[in-house]
Amino acid sequence: MDFQVQTVLSVSAVVGLLLAGLQLLAGWRLRQSCLFVWSLANLFLTTGCVFLAARIDIGLPASVLVGNGCILIGMGLIYSGIRTLDERTPRLAAVAVVTALGTGLLGLSLWSGNNLADRVTITSVLVGCWTATAGRALLQTPGGGPIISRVASALVLMVLAIGYTLRGLGVQFGIVPLPGDGPVEVLIAIVGLGLAICWTFGSLYMVLEKVASLDDLTGLLNRRSILQRGEELLRSARARRMPFSLLLADLDHFKSVNDRFGHDVGDLALKRFAAVVPQSIRSNDVAGRYGGEEFCILLPGADAKGAHAIAERLRLLVEAQLREVASHDIGVTLTVGAATYLPGSSGPDTIADLIIAADGALYSGKALGRNRTAVAQLPSGEVPSAPRETPGHGTIAAEPSR
Repeated sequence: MDFQVQTVLSVSAVVGLLLAGLQLLAGWRLRQSCLFVWSLANLFLTTGCVFLAARIDIGLPASVLVGNGCILIGMGLIYSGIRTLDERTPRLAAVAVVTALGTGLLGLSLWSGNNLADRVTITSVLVGCWTATAGRALLQTPGGGPIISRVASALVLMVLAIGYTLRGLGVQFGIVPLPGDGPVEVLIAIVGLGLAICWTFGSLYMVLEKVASLDDLTGLLNRRSILQRGEELLRSARARRMPFSLLLADLDHFKSVNDRFGHDVGDLALKRFAAVVPQSIRSNDVAGRYGGEEFCILLPGADAKGAHAIAERLRLLVEAQLREVASHDIGVTLTVGAATYLPGSSGPDTIADLIIAADGALYSGKALGRNRTAVAQLPSGEVPSAPRETPGHGTIAAEPSR
């Protein structure tokens, strides 16, 4: 039975090398650093499998400490790669700490009596914690991220987390046989290999979905993705009977920027605007490039008053931060049209209707001088939110589109 387990581990090592190569190639081709991190994770996991498979040849201490240490590093790098995918700082220090803790406990177990059950429990529980943490990170979907592929990949990681945790506890309490005592260990290794393959292809699909959903220039969602995400969020708002607002934001006189300073400066202005947007919206809001210099922002749970506040915050930031780009005084300002879905009202209740209403409000804002927020009225004539207009900029109540 030892030979069978070692055979599965050896096969896992070969498959791991192939998967690492696939992720490395995809990372180079797609220019996605998360794939490089996951490729490195597969290399560490492969190294761990090699050391565990060769435990008879290299001796128990080396195989246990190096093999399991590499596995802990690999699982930690999977979590770090997820954070890299979401453009957050990877937790490399946490990976080092958990690996040091795990190998230290394994070394203590070897020194104090070579208790195999304790070693299996230590490694299994730590691997289970890493996979559960990674799965939870995937379920915390960022505004611009894919949904279905993340949930599917998170499910794979959660199954791994549950399996390894139960294995560790089962071995500790004598419910699951120790490695080499029966076919259970072989089955666990085979299932683990299958889930590792599923995770690798799920990670590739996540990256491909992300690349396909983003605007190349600004890094925000593209038109197709922002509308698709809007349908999902509005559907959820209707089910929960919560308000939902949509903003259409247009950079004023943007064509003159391209004409006067060239498209390179215009592109920099669009990138600068994309960097300004996260400073004004909430963490659960979603922004996308609707077309040209026009952007769409989805505000789940925001009524018209909240939408107005966010729009004004964004408008003022643009006025302050896009005055000068690349040492050119471009003087870009922003006009915003806002529309709100209210449960039970006769107002817009589809993304298409909200787009039409917000576009009508945006047109009104442009006609009245630009650099302002325009709030679409409900069909009844009620203005959801209409603060007093200030000279030159501010808020206006736009007639509903007909």
